[in-house]
Amino acid sequence: MVGPSVTKEDREKFLVRLKVGFALLVGLSMALVALWGASGPLVAVGAGVGGALVGGALAELTFPDSIAETPYEDDRERGPKPGQRMQERRERTENRDEQATGGNRQR
Repeated sequence: MVGPSVTKEDREKFLVRLKVGFALLVGLSMALVALWGASGPLVAVGAGVGGALVGGALAELTFPDSIAETPYEDDRERGPKPGQRMQERRERTENRDEQATGGNRQR
């Protein structure tokens, strides 16, 4: 069976790291902007912490937990598989043709 090469745990770890990295990037950016604006180090640290909190909230909105899910592990029935309807139509058409010709179908 062909399936995903990355486990669910690996996807969840990656998602957590992505969110933390995003939050830290926003926090670092805010701290650098505060330093560039000639504020003191205490204000820059406060801006960095505040920016990290805002970045964490943005990361939760931007990268939902559903990203870590995969359709291969989903057991719910979501309708026919691709190509299944076409196959069923072909079989019905062949059965109809066989009944119409009495099974003496030439190819």
